[in-house]
Amino acid sequence: MRLLYYTTDRELRWTEDLICDDQFPPYAILSHTWQEGQEVTFDDLINNNGKGKAGFDKIQFCAQQAERDGLRYFWVDTCCINKSSSTELSEAINSMFRWYQNAQRCYVYLPDVSDDGCNGEGDASRRWKPAFKKSRWFTRGWTLQELVSPKQVEFFSREGQRLGDKQSLEQTLHEITGIPIEALRGSPLSNFSEDERFSWAATRQTTRKEDMAYCLLGIFDIQMPLLYGEGQQKAMRRLRKEIQGAKVDVSASLAVQSDRRRWDEEVDKIRCWLSAPDPSTNYQKALKQRQDDTGIWFLESDQYDRWKTDAASFLWLHGIPGCGKTILSSTILQSVLQYCKEDPNKVVAYFYFDFNDVQKQSPELMLHSLICQLLQQFVKIPASLNTLFSSSNNGQQQPSLHTLEEMLQQIIQELPHVYMVLDAMDECSKRAELVDILETLAAWQLQNLHILMTSRRERDIESSLETFMDRQTFICIQSELVDKDIQKYVQRRLSDDKRLNKWGKNFTLRQEIEAALMKGAHGMFRWAACQLDMLGECRSRATLRKALTTLPLAKLTRSTPFPFYSG
Repeated sequence: MRLLYYTTDRELRWTEDLICDDQFPPYAILSHTWQEGQEVTFDDLINNNGKGKAGFDKIQFCAQQAERDGLRYFWVDTCCINKSSSTELSEAINSMFRWYQNAQRCYVYLPDVSDDGCNGEGDASRRWKPAFKKSRWFTRGWTLQELVSPKQVEFFSREGQRLGDKQSLEQTLHEITGIPIEALRGSPLSNFSEDERFSWAATRQTTRKEDMAYCLLGIFDIQMPLLYGEGQQKAMRRLRKEIQGAKVDVSASLAVQSDRRRWDEEVDKIRCWLSAPDPSTNYQKALKQRQDDTGIWFLESDQYDRWKTDAASFLWLHGIPGCGKTILSSTILQSVLQYCKEDPNKVVAYFYFDFNDVQKQSPELMLHSLICQLLQQFVKIPASLNTLFSSSNNGQQQPSLHTLEEMLQQIIQELPHVYMVLDAMDECSKRAELVDILETLAAWQLQNLHILMTSRRERDIESSLETFMDRQTFICIQSELVDKDIQKYVQRRLSDDKRLNKWGKNFTLRQEIEAALMKGAHGMFRWAACQLDMLGECRSRATLRKALTTLPLAKLTRSTPFPFYSG
């Protein structure tokens, strides 16, 4: 779609082609009847011709009225469509209803109605009403959608005087056209039957016979190619066939929506029964705290590649407190989600244990969450799960741990590949129970199951994992691996943190801060973050340099406040 406008030099110009509706500026649109040989065409404007044609007066009228209404842009069908391009013509006709619908105002120019110099409102309307009712505009096929689709339609005499609008003249318009007042007021056209909508065009005419079908495309919300030369009957048959096809599509869509609603209700029923905690809050929080380009050392490692591709694969990442394990696990999870998004045969489930959330400290609730997440991959609730729900007094009783394990096993067996990420196992309140569950999962020897875990290197966790995992799948998050990530984090804080920015701008001070923090961090993100918070409180270079020489040892506890990273 291209719009017309006048330049400051009063030259008539088009806009560039506007493709998306959200590109369109507010515009007015003209509705009129054509006079053979007197309309200004697309080629006329290109060649700067057409000012001597009667149709040019309509263009000027539209421009002037739009300007009075505060609209710079306007559209006139005769010269805004390049009819020599069959592609453009087809697109325009299929889009016409929407273009009129989106216009701020539609001006109906009636050259066969005169107001005798009187204002069109009130008693003066008696003078022009007879001619108005007999106007040729009401007999043309294309003007049907131009009356129905715009929100604001205004009628003008040949002198350019306003006669009224669709609201003030609705009773008269209803009497002339037979269109229900509800349709004139903007009720969805789908509220009216096919036969009724066809009847609105029954007495109308078009110059080209096929246009009697094409002018109704918008009335029925149909898109179809134009085949001029096929004749009116074939065009109408194609239109009716498209209408029937659309009805089938709507029915199918409604059926899908109904199935989806039932599915959502079934899943909600299971979710309510299992009362599964939502780990996505932990994931999103950790992801926001991640510094760009950190964790790459692991994502590009051979161990990670093998874990994704090997059958029945397990990985355990362990590290000291404060080394950023949760941030790393979220980085890994983001990578896994992207990896699985590219292949519908791969699905992901995850869980974050959390000292600060009682709901995320129980291994049983972990199973609840994993089951609910994996259920989203099914189009139908597994029969075994429905049976279990029924046997649990329709969700009034909670399943046992053993039952949950069996349920999870059955669900995993029905999926091609399942990737699980379990973070902060050391924050589980029943660690012995958790490692027993993991040992059970390993004993299933499911070739499609891949589990990655993170925790501190607690002896009870390590000794339990040794019973069913190869030590080569134990990965220590070593200081030298994390130091580069810590350095990136420090550099970002010095650049972005308002409290530290004053020091970061000084190259020498920046170097001193980085050196001191990297020397003392020993792989602890938390320690580096806490020291940066403290350095942000320094008021002078002297106090800053003194603080750098008295940094505490990198020794953190679980209770140490840490706003950016957690481990």
